Amino acid sequence: MSDFLKVVLRKLSPPLFTVRITDHSAVLTGGQVTPALLRDFSEIARKSNIVSGWIWGLRTGNSIRLDFSSKISKGDRQRFRNIMAIHAN
Repeated sequence: MSDFLKVVLRKLSPPLFTVRITDHSAVLTGGQVTPALLRDFSEIARKSNIVSGWIWGLRTGNSIRLDFSSKISKGDRQRFRNIMAIHAN
């Protein structure tokens, strides 16, 4: 799915939170996350040299699933998921 379609879909079905990666830093643009999670997302972005991208937290039953823009690689997506799992406990 293209990034444009993902953004339109998020407008129709809002995520729990939206994080924008900009200049290797994670910025919360909607919803709520802990400051610790946002710091860890920023650290991943810096270490992985992610200049820009989006992360959406979507409710799926009793858990939260992360969705990503295409600028975030598969390996980095897994790093974000692993950190999310740590913070969810």
